Amino acid sequence: MTMTMELESQVVVVETTTRAATAAHVRTTVALRLLAFAASLAAAVVIATNRQDRWGITVTFKMFAVWEAFVAINFACAAYALLTAVFVKKLVSKHWLHHMDQFTVNLQAASTAGAGAVGSIAMWGNEPSGWYAVCRLYRLYCDRGAVSLALAFVAFVALGVASSLSRFPRAPPAGTQIISNSS
Repeated sequence: MTMTMELESQVVVVETTTRAATAAHVRTTVALRLLAFAASLAAAVVIATNRQDRWGITVTFKMFAVWEAFVAINFACAAYALLTAVFVKKLVSKHWLHHMDQFTVNLQAASTAGAGAVGSIAMWGNEPSGWYAVCRLYRLYCDRGAVSLALAFVAFVALGVASSLSRFPRAPPAGTQIISNSS
């Protein structure tokens, strides 16, 4: 006869209850991600097509590395937002979604801040360091840049709110069949 003793302190019981995602939760998440998609895509397209000629000098986004990064990151954020919006019913229960959302929000914030800093110098200049305000000469180019920054900020806010909704994973909505090979 063998006797096994178990101490109460050795027993670990973990109970997790995952609430099911409601239709409103899914609709809100999809709407926010589609808004982020549209705003990021528009911000990237506005900058990528932004150019102004004056006195034989053409100014484009390719003259500034920060604007190139801004365009690339906004295209990437737009693709991410669209993909996650399309597959949100399957992704709503995934724990990694919040981490990817946070990563995307941080990328969007960094690119917007960098482009905004360069835009600020272009708008007001920094004479002690030798940077002069060029927006007086290239007003159309700068105005389009400001519109693009505003669109990128909208995308940042929409992705941020979507990220907060993904913080606590939910069970897929009722009637959704999830096929998974992971155990």
